[in-house]
Amino acid sequence: MITRRALAQRGACCLAVAAAAALSSASALARDGTAAASGSPGAAVSGAAVSGAAVVEIVLTGAADHLGAIRTALESQALSAFAVRFRIAPRFDATALFATRASSGVTLSCWIDVSDPRRAALYFTDPVADRFLVRSIELSGRLDELDRESVAQVVELSLRSLRVDARASLDREQARALILRQAAPPEVPAETSAPAAAPPAPRRALELGVFYGVTAHSAEVGLTHGPGGRVALGGGWGRHRVALDARFQYQFERRYEEPRIGLDLRTITLRADVCWLYPMAMGVMPIELGVRLGAGVDHVSAAPRPGSAGTSGFVPAEASASNALVLVAGPVAKLPLSRDLRVFTELFVELDPARVRYDLSLDQGTETVLARYRLRPGVILGVEL
Repeated sequence: MITRRALAQRGACCLAVAAAAALSSASALARDGTAAASGSPGAAVSGAAVSGAAVVEIVLTGAADHLGAIRTALESQALSAFAVRFRIAPRFDATALFATRASSGVTLSCWIDVSDPRRAALYFTDPVADRFLVRSIELSGRLDELDRESVAQVVELSLRSLRVDARASLDREQARALILRQAAPPEVPAETSAPAAAPPAPRRALELGVFYGVTAHSAEVGLTHGPGGRVALGGGWGRHRVALDARFQYQFERRYEEPRIGLDLRTITLRADVCWLYPMAMGVMPIELGVRLGAGVDHVSAAPRPGSAGTSGFVPAEASASNALVLVAGPVAKLPLSRDLRVFTELFVELDPARVRYDLSLDQGTETVLARYRLRPGVILGVEL
């Protein structure tokens, strides 16, 4: 048995309709009681069908098992004061609701739409389609006994209200606006997803850069270092990028000295290489990693001078310059500082295909004074546009 408390919780809308229709229904019930007491024709005993009762057409829309349960609930005393005709429609038709039915003998029409198991939509109109009622009932989703009783109660009270009180109804324009508002799809809030990664900004084909490099030289000299410049022509496909580089570097003078002789070395390096890069993270300016392969020439100026003993038993030769072929390879990393400015670093190894050395000429032959490493590691740090 359904308690009044449960009906109050899940049928709040039903009680609201009942309160709105109570005053209008009271006058009609009083007139029916007066007619019954005087023995006038058409009076009926409570619970029995009334001769000449108002004809109500009820159109059901929704799942077949739900419609059967609702019809049973409506037929069980709820609409005993009306002559009821039932009809099933595949969907609610607003055009049919607003069409006149004066010639059909139907006094009132009711559409019950339970296509949504969690909501029942009810529409009522008179035969000339001038007055309307629109009701909405929240359901449990199972169309249980409480749901069916709620629908039956709202139907009964709404039919009585529409029959006896025109002030409680809507006109055509009000009903049409309300139905259109209910039929509109709910607004779906825009998803606040993370912004899609922007494609990499286009790079200029011509790139210019400056750097400072340090390279191992020999056991006697240690390291050579100095500033340099780079010019590159780049292009790519997809996320890959290839650049053809031309670079030069001036290495500051390095001095070697022993008691017998000294040596001043100045070097200018010229390189041509190819560099392949790949972005490791998408973005406006992604971090790029790659490799560099190239070759070049070291132009070395050597100027002999007296040794640290102060007196030389050797005649210094004239200053001379020589060129040495060099091969180079190593990894590259580029980090964006802004849209047009990047910092880059390279770790590399240089290889002398032929050994470079500096000899002291003696009567008995030659003696090697200084020999450059054939494999020389180095590092470059610079910025480019």
